[in-house]
Amino acid sequence: MTSAQASEPQPRSKGLLWIVVLLVLAGAGALWGASALTWAGQQFHTPLGTTVTSGGTGAQLRPELGPMALAALAAVAAVLATGGLLRRLMGLLIALAGALLAYRGYRTLAGGWFDYVRDHAPAGGDPVGEVSTQPAGPLLMLLGALLLVIAGVLTILRAGRMPAMGAKYSAPGAAKERPSHDADRQLWNELDAGRDPTAEDDR
Repeated sequence: MTSAQASEPQPRSKGLLWIVVLLVLAGAGALWGASALTWAGQQFHTPLGTTVTSGGTGAQLRPELGPMALAALAAVAAVLATGGLLRRLMGLLIALAGALLAYRGYRTLAGGWFDYVRDHAPAGGDPVGEVSTQPAGPLLMLLGALLLVIAGVLTILRAGRMPAMGAKYSAPGAAKERPSHDADRQLWNELDAGRDPTAEDDR
């Protein structure tokens, strides 16, 4: 490979950009789904002789899930509209958010939900059996976090190969300039052909 070939910019890839977008959207969907699932619960005998179940959903055990899902959706728009250094910065933020969520999901799997169930037990209630856990919620959270990490790292490493979709908003201005450029070309073509370009206007 010659030095000239090495210095040539790599072609932009819309497919790569949309892969990142889909990864972030899938991550946001996984986080939102995890927030709606029940993660843990336990039955308690109350002083009134009834049995109640105390449990927690993902939104209760990990309140950041909903806001992080919404933030991921906002990050999609930022990734589409930005480019270069700003896009790499967005990729870094996405990767860090995913890593933080993965750590908190791991902490929950390690036993964080037991504290929540005990803290929200009915007053005077006696626990019945063990805390029942539903790992689908935390696992879905980990999946969403992993997707965000992958999307963020991919954005950091390949930001230069992704087109900035925000550039399309400058197209109307460019379209306004094009007619004048075409008119100048037509003027010279008329002169080269030996015709008076103002004759038609005078009629």
